[in-house]
Amino acid sequence: MFVDIEVLHLGANDARHAGEHAMDGAGRLLRGPLQAGMFGGFVAAEMFHDVLNSAYAAHVGLLQTHGETLTSLGGRAYRAAVEFTDMEQRNAAVLRAVPCISST
Repeated sequence: MFVDIEVLHLGANDARHAGEHAMDGAGRLLRGPLQAGMFGGFVAAEMFHDVLNSAYAAHVGLLQTHGETLTSLGGRAYRAAVEFTDMEQRNAAVLRAVPCISST
């Protein structure tokens, strides 16, 4: 089996960066809360605000979840690359330790 460690590292970095962007997006959304009464003081405006506020909270939650998932995935990909590298080095050392008994 061939494992391209560089590609694993690139994927890990991309996943981490995507996770950071998602967390940054959630943080930016949280800095701009929807103020009560921003659409007016009548019933329909308050209902619209409530619906929009629910969607806003859902988007923040999704961004946070995606950020955590992508960051975790990046960490696991990086650890997998380290494990493959370590395993390759151990296996190569074992093969080098095998005595050559062939005369050809």
